[in-house]
Amino acid sequence: MIGSFLNVVIYRLPRGESVVRPGSHCPSCGHSLKAWDLVPIFSYLCLGGRCGYCTDKISPLYPLVEMLTAVGFFLIYLEFGNTMQAATGCLFTMILIVTAFTDINEGIIPDKVTYPGIVMGILLSPFTLGLKSSALGAIVFATIFLVTALVSRGGMGGGDIKLAGVIGAFTGLTGAVQTLFISSFAGGLWALLLISRGKANRKTSIKFGPFLAVSGWLVWLYGGEILDLYRNFFI
Repeated sequence: MIGSFLNVVIYRLPRGESVVRPGSHCPSCGHSLKAWDLVPIFSYLCLGGRCGYCTDKISPLYPLVEMLTAVGFFLIYLEFGNTMQAATGCLFTMILIVTAFTDINEGIIPDKVTYPGIVMGILLSPFTLGLKSSALGAIVFATIFLVTALVSRGGMGGGDIKLAGVIGAFTGLTGAVQTLFISSFAGGLWALLLISRGKANRKTSIKFGPFLAVSGWLVWLYGGEILDLYRNFFI
């Protein structure tokens, strides 16, 4: 259900629309959707991936967002149970999903998500990694991306800088460094794949938000295990 709401945020926020009113409707024909049209994942499957009123195709990203939200919450619950740390992780998951998919769909990362995200990460840090580590992570990680953007003269977007601040606030300085390496490695591999297939060149802009989001989430939840794996293989 939360994933279904995140789909509304992902679609409407970049367009400057309210996420509350009007109610859910088909983006193609505008027809209001009934309760049975909105059952997460199952409605999409039952309707064959099409609107039940105009038969226009529904993006597969809708059920993907719902599934990722459910799986993300479940994995966090397995790790932390019914704790404030788990609640913080679920909030972080929601922020990352919204920013990643708005970047995929529209090529932007909304300030209305990243700015509050930084504040919430710092305010909730006493329940997770500590206030000092959170603030330091947000400042240092955002500064690294700011310097990168200045040096590359636009090669890094402003949304990526703010998203880095969010991730730093939730993961701390150590987590920010891990996220930087993992996301850079993954983004580099993706760029090489696109170039090898002739779909990009060395000057092509790559949407980096999704790589940051996935890496930041993995580090938040499994950062200790990732460090142990690194030590076992390389040290």
